[in-house]
Amino acid sequence: RLSGARRAAASRLGPKVARELAALALRNAAFRVSLEPLGDGVHATGAETVEFLLAPNPGEPPKPLARTASGGELSRVMLALHGVLEATAEGRVMVFDEVDAGIGGAVADAVGRRLAGLARSHQVLCVTHLPQVAAYADRHFRVVKEVAGGRTRTRVERVEGESRVDELARMLGGREITAASRRNAEELLRAAGAARQAVGRRT
Repeated sequence: RLSGARRAAASRLGPKVARELAALALRNAAFRVSLEPLGDGVHATGAETVEFLLAPNPGEPPKPLARTASGGELSRVMLALHGVLEATAEGRVMVFDEVDAGIGGAVADAVGRRLAGLARSHQVLCVTHLPQVAAYADRHFRVVKEVAGGRTRTRVERVEGESRVDELARMLGGREITAASRRNAEELLRAAGAARQAVGRRT
């Protein structure tokens, strides 16, 4: 019964994750769940091993995710899995630490959109260094490290209004905030706000 349930779930999960990956700029990726019989009877965890396989590009055979995916691909597969598995779940707290590793540009924007989509029904906390992702947040905080009296202290402060524009501009352009980086930050916030409204984002 367990093996049958796994086969049924695997046949549904693969195509759903592939569709999510397409929205995360892995348009031609193939994702498959491999079930390999153990061959020596039934164990406490079942009669087969389960492994995720990924072919990020056309013409490549699916290979074990754990051994072949890049950091950026792993980040997006994880987000895609959450998007599929949590779609009908009750509200949860979800923490993403460096989910944007190895990505940037349009892919980072796609990740931001997907995180905002998850936040429609869950509490999403995301640690990011990318302004394209941070722009989608309802609440934006920055972590500041300071050395005082020979001790290193860390504090977390909320940024909003003009200070949020400045923070995104700093993320875009480095330590020096320029008029151009501020304009880019403002445009990021406008675009992210419009995208959230388009999908009926709840704050």
